[in-house]
Amino acid sequence: MPDINRKRRNILKSGLSLGLGSIINPNAVFASSDSLNYLDATEQARLIRTGEVSTLEMVMSAIERIESLNPNLNAVVTNSFDQAIDIAKTNPVGGPFSGVPYLVKDLLDQKGVRTTAGSRMFANRIANKNSSNVQAAFDMGLISLGKTNTPEFGLLGTTESLLLGPAKNPWNLLHNTGGSSGGSAAAVASGMVAIASASDGGGSIRVPASCCGVVGLKPSINRTIDDAGQRDRPIDLSVRFVHTRTIRDAITALHHMQKIDSSGKLPKIPKTILPTQKRLKIALITTNMLGMEAESDVKNSIENTATLCEELGHHIEIIEPFIDGERFIDSFITMWAHGARGVIRMAEENFGRSETVLNQLLEPWTLGLGKWFDRLPEGHVEKAVRRLHEDTLKSNQIFNTYDMILSPVIQTAAPKTGLMAPDIPYDQLLERSVNFITFTPLANVTGDPAMSLPLGWSSNGLPIGSHFHSSIGTEQELLELALQLEDARPWKDRWPS
Repeated sequence: MPDINRKRRNILKSGLSLGLGSIINPNAVFASSDSLNYLDATEQARLIRTGEVSTLEMVMSAIERIESLNPNLNAVVTNSFDQAIDIAKTNPVGGPFSGVPYLVKDLLDQKGVRTTAGSRMFANRIANKNSSNVQAAFDMGLISLGKTNTPEFGLLGTTESLLLGPAKNPWNLLHNTGGSSGGSAAAVASGMVAIASASDGGGSIRVPASCCGVVGLKPSINRTIDDAGQRDRPIDLSVRFVHTRTIRDAITALHHMQKIDSSGKLPKIPKTILPTQKRLKIALITTNMLGMEAESDVKNSIENTATLCEELGHHIEIIEPFIDGERFIDSFITMWAHGARGVIRMAEENFGRSETVLNQLLEPWTLGLGKWFDRLPEGHVEKAVRRLHEDTLKSNQIFNTYDMILSPVIQTAAPKTGLMAPDIPYDQLLERSVNFITFTPLANVTGDPAMSLPLGWSSNGLPIGSHFHSSIGTEQELLELALQLEDARPWKDRWPS
């Protein structure tokens, strides 16, 4: 690693020559020797805290990386560089990640910055306050450099909206990042930042984490500080958290982003977690609930993870799908389409019911989901809620026997861009989406925690995440295992070229 003091001088020289309030030259060549690029948020915060690197230097370095890499990746869709530099100049002190650069998913509000939700309907919307989860990140000392790419309203498993364009996978620019937190995953994977915000309503933290090779933990429902009470849904499926490169960053973020739980379901996440000393009983499944085996690279990767777990002393048992897949998918899409219908209703109330206008504002996929919902018979939402509750009970029974479930995150490695674009005919896109994402939605329905760990690789060099799913409130057990696996098969020093 290059001498840190030399790097400090280089950053200062660069910043002073450009003027600290200006944007870094977008034609600058990315410096692969940039030592700050390879550090996680914990180490970046330590350097700032000890005075080895200033907050301003850290922020300027991250801006330089974004300006260098983003033209190829399209991970950052709106910048707040000047705002970040102003904050950095005050040299704020406080919080575990004080002064560490951050990026906010474009579904969440950052005051004074554009929030599009990936939709042409909100192309010029400026947020007038911070979302509560964004504020929680700022309370940890994180400094936002802008907003990350996302599909329209997070309704698709890839990140390639008509407004923002596709986010490109750092490991292969012909492939997508997954969705809906695809921009955040690409930013962390490429070293633009060490930590970025993410959210998950059906796999949207874990799918991009698998596609891009980063850590993606979906916490238990109601675990993290969130605006959940403002959402009108029959079942609340979504949580807000972050993407990271290391488990220790995820632990720190979860400890500080957790909210006080009065239900007793969610024991508090401690500040310090150590690798597990337990011998866990883990259920292995490589067939999705529709009876389809994951593609060979993915299946092999998950089986390799199972072997690693056995070598570490854990007991692995192969199980078969335990949920009626057709019924589950129908019920889950009903909830998904209910959200899309709400978006369409918002557009109709504000812009009218003209089909021409709606087509200009919303994507074919969003409109297709809404039309699918409109064709449902009366009472189908209530029926879907009842069925999903039954599936939750079945899932809970699994955890009477096993500590965790190990499975693929998705059926394939990262798909090529365009394969699931939002303007593909609805029925074709629905089939592709269902086939792509069938392992992750169950944890959203049950409210359980689940995570993707970057433990595998495809034959053509794309990351493959291993999916661990445990019972509600057991994030600590997941993170203990994750620390053990991170030690056994380190990934933080593997970077895309």
